[in-house]
Amino acid sequence: LRLAAAPKMAIATFLCIVSPICLILLAGMSEAPRFGISENMATGVGLCVLLLLVAAAVAIFISCASKAKEFEFLETEPFETAYGVAGMVKARKEAFRDRYTQLNILGTVLCILAAVPLFVAVCLDRSDLTYIAAVCLLLLLAAIGCLAFVYGGTYQNAMTKLLEEGDYTRRNKKEAGPIGKISTIYWLCVTAIFLFYTFGPMGNGQPQYSWFIWVIAGVLYGAVIAAVKLLRRR
Repeated sequence: LRLAAAPKMAIATFLCIVSPICLILLAGMSEAPRFGISENMATGVGLCVLLLLVAAAVAIFISCASKAKEFEFLETEPFETAYGVAGMVKARKEAFRDRYTQLNILGTVLCILAAVPLFVAVCLDRSDLTYIAAVCLLLLLAAIGCLAFVYGGTYQNAMTKLLEEGDYTRRNKKEAGPIGKISTIYWLCVTAIFLFYTFGPMGNGQPQYSWFIWVIAGVLYGAVIAAVKLLRRR
């Protein structure tokens, strides 16, 4: 089931990342008279393409999730596999290891190189359309990199669940419930702080100046979860 879902999940992720490319590109072309594209047309066509791609991706995600719903217990409950299943899964995991490594290398390299077009555009110092094209290429390279990550990760993750390894050991499953609740409370508090700081009595109403709250929250989140796990184990 996961083997069949892996390419679908990867394509859905790819569609989500590339969905704004058309809108960004058409918006840039509308500012150049030689293309003859009005701003309204660029916005309308770009948004239509964006929504169609996102809708297709969401449909794929929902379809894959509904098929995997009956196996959700693998993430939260201990279980015993039938005789010979563990050995077969270990053999498949071993056979997939080299490919998984290659997909991770490909995804990492593409995500790193995704910024190169933007730097090249800065060096060339051309028109704004050059920068816009560079951003679109950046998104495309990042999307291909994420496609590789998701395809390899989905299949690898399925075998890890069956073997109860990594994040799915029985001890981690016991910790998953409290950690999930703490995560929910944590991010709700962060959202409340962001809204109060930005739109509260002393706020400036400009969220673009409040981005640092999410950066700090993201860094602290790892420390909070590590502390919770340490306290539970003690």
